[in-house]
Amino acid sequence: MCGGHGGLAGLLLGSVSSQVAAHARGRVVVVRGHWRPAAAYVPGPVVVGVDGSAASQAAVTFAAEEAALRGAALLAVCALADSPGSLGGAHVLQEDFEKIMVSCEKEHSDVVVRRQVADSSARAELLRATYDAQMLIVGSRGCGGEPGMMLGSVSYAVLHHARCPVSVVHPR
Repeated sequence: MCGGHGGLAGLLLGSVSSQVAAHARGRVVVVRGHWRPAAAYVPGPVVVGVDGSAASQAAVTFAAEEAALRGAALLAVCALADSPGSLGGAHVLQEDFEKIMVSCEKEHSDVVVRRQVADSSARAELLRATYDAQMLIVGSRGCGGEPGMMLGSVSYAVLHHARCPVSVVHPR
């Protein structure tokens, strides 16, 4: 899915794609982004955003499965600037990230896993990673935001601006 025919000029993602990504259950893949000629295409990693939430844990599982199917590396990105405002939030986030990734490596020993911890925002780091990625996978909502929101701000931003297909994973 991507932009529709009845939408407003300049929208990067159609309203149907946005609604499906927000309200569907399970895994949704939105294929959009820039076409790359096959001869010049060098497969990049599968990228996953990790923040310790249930949705991001489900996203890591799906990302490892996709990386294994594609014979690609998995790049796990954890952005500390978006950590909860509580005292020590960044430290707790980084510890959760390490636990999730150790578990992922044990369950998917056939996948090369690279870890990236950044002091910047998740939006900036994930969008930067899409320049070389085969696919970006994020959870539907992270640790922040309002209860009842179907998509978090990071999921929304990457759906609209990523340069590769994006999967939004809703936890079961």
